[in-house]
Amino acid sequence: MNNYQINRQDFYQKMENNSLVLLYSGALKQTSADECYPFYVNTNFYYLTGINQEDVYFLAAKIKGEVHETLFVIENDPNWVKWIGARLYPNEATAISGIEDIKFLPELDKVLVKLLNRKSLKRVYLDLEKHSFKGEVDFGKVLKDKINAISFDKNIIDCYQLITKIRGVKKLYEVEIYKKAVEVTKLALNEVMEYLPKADYEYQVQACFEGAIKRIGNARVSFNTIAASGKNATVLHYSTNSCLIDHNDMILLDLGAEIGKYHADISRTYPTSGKFNDLQRKVYSIVLECNKYIISQIRPGVTIKDLQRMTIDFLANGMLEAGLMKEKEEISKYYFHGISHHIGLDTHDPIPRDNSILEPGNIISCEPGLYISELGIGVRIEDDILVTEDGNINLSEDIIKEIDDIENYMSSFIK
Repeated sequence: MNNYQINRQDFYQKMENNSLVLLYSGALKQTSADECYPFYVNTNFYYLTGINQEDVYFLAAKIKGEVHETLFVIENDPNWVKWIGARLYPNEATAISGIEDIKFLPELDKVLVKLLNRKSLKRVYLDLEKHSFKGEVDFGKVLKDKINAISFDKNIIDCYQLITKIRGVKKLYEVEIYKKAVEVTKLALNEVMEYLPKADYEYQVQACFEGAIKRIGNARVSFNTIAASGKNATVLHYSTNSCLIDHNDMILLDLGAEIGKYHADISRTYPTSGKFNDLQRKVYSIVLECNKYIISQIRPGVTIKDLQRMTIDFLANGMLEAGLMKEKEEISKYYFHGISHHIGLDTHDPIPRDNSILEPGNIISCEPGLYISELGIGVRIEDDILVTEDGNINLSEDIIKEIDDIENYMSSFIK
């Protein structure tokens, strides 16, 4: 049994009898007459099948405790193969997913009609993700309308929360893939630190990182790279990356490599000259100590809300002690985002509504920050943390963040 078969078994155990599930991988989106955006597979579909291809449907019926599963794929057209390359052949789809019954797309409606006409079949599970993406086709609604057009008496159940709850607890194979994404990110950041004192523009730092992850691990970015120098670092999601770098400033990097669909999410802040000045060191130290303290508190039973309260308190006290604030309430001006989110097949993995308490197998971020626009200083230090039975493992522990380590590493490349 392969990894995706195990994932499906977890889902089938929670799926009611006399029901079916229908999921869609997603469609290509055109950018112009003859070009498309890169394809991003529906992550719930991918988790259950391992298939990373457009226009594939997964159908499984659970009748009297027995499950029959089918994949519906596009039949290869010889001309398409010559021009674009082959899509998955049936034997390849079986090898990846472990699903034996592979049919071509034109057969989907016939199979659906046959199943939905069974009086014993009571329920249909669809992925009805709640987010509304402007300008995008709502494929969950399309499938819902299709089901209702064939049979209006079936109970349609949204399985989005059900699948994401299963996804929240990472299996060993997922953790191993995730470690590779973090390792590629680490190696690329080492190259960034080497290059940084010679960089003129933020986009050159971005290009250094993105070229490195492609060369090292054939990875694509987990999200749009943030390379924010000076005051730009006080804008949380700054991603223009177009400004000239002042080598008296720091640069905040929020970035990651995606390997095997798993997204590293790391933030580091470096002095662009290779050495922190006194003020930079003071602010950086508050964030660093907060990062380390919050990591020490991550364990099963704790909630992200708990961690956020600890973060606000720690940063406020640090700013007061450093003489950078006069009142504790001022911290909301300098720290205004969450300390953590779940990570996995999505950079911000969805959090099931009834599953806010951390449990072993969760991977979450730890990302305190301070953003002091009047000083032109923004610092964020983010690590990716695996929750374990007795605490946690910092998966990005080897990505250096101590002041002395950063300065010593960068100094070895400054002539």
